[in-house]
Amino acid sequence: MKNLLFWMVLIVGIVALIGSCSKKEESTTAAAADAATTAASSPCGNYTAVSSCSGTPSGSITGIDNQTLTGVFSTFHYFGIVGTSGFDNATDCITAASTLNSMAATMGSPTGAQGLIMNYAVTSSSTFAQRVKWYSDTSCSTEMAEYITGNTDVAVGDGVTGLTTSVGSNTYSPAANKVTYNKSCIGMKGSNAAGVTWLKTFLGSVAVNPVVGTSHSCSITSSPRYALMHLDNDTFGSGAFGMGLFWEESSSAQPTDWESTTDTLTFLP
Repeated sequence: MKNLLFWMVLIVGIVALIGSCSKKEESTTAAAADAATTAASSPCGNYTAVSSCSGTPSGSITGIDNQTLTGVFSTFHYFGIVGTSGFDNATDCITAASTLNSMAATMGSPTGAQGLIMNYAVTSSSTFAQRVKWYSDTSCSTEMAEYITGNTDVAVGDGVTGLTTSVGSNTYSPAANKVTYNKSCIGMKGSNAAGVTWLKTFLGSVAVNPVVGTSHSCSITSSPRYALMHLDNDTFGSGAFGMGLFWEESSSAQPTDWESTTDTLTFLP
């Protein structure tokens, strides 16, 4: 089971791509400078502000192996289920120093952060969100910063069979469904100065300027995402750990089999 370092690298890459600007001719230098100044003063920076980018669990996505994808699910939740120290089974709060250090090395962290929640939530019948939240305490009760990536236009496609069931030390289902979706928005909130500073650093390429204590929603444009998904109660054998989700994603083409990058996720109670 891999962690979410892969996903965070993808987010950073998407932000860098969306926020990049091509060179201007000398005649447009002044206009470009004015635009940059305007972007830097806007909470959404080079993004466009929109009314919402929800990370609140709601609704369900149907059709994946004739099952229902709903609620909140996480790569790290498995460790809480089996009682690993530093992973809370009830809240998905991560306080394990090694994991926090790995996440901070990948995406930075607010000064003073002691807890982290990284998971996904189904937000409607055709949307889901990736959620990253930093906390100043080990119970994940005092939020410092929140970053949401909203995915829309979820479409469950054809079922596929004959997939590889053994990849390395992992065992997967021979069947799955093709799924497509689009990353369409980001949501962010810095609850204190340290949280705002982290958001500005993390999203530096788009010069965001969030206001402390205020939620901001911004639209983004990215290429479609393609995935194989398998959802059932036998992911970890006889439903011992509840419903499980196998998830292999690509930004370039439809995956045709499970790989070493396939995520295995479990669902919060």
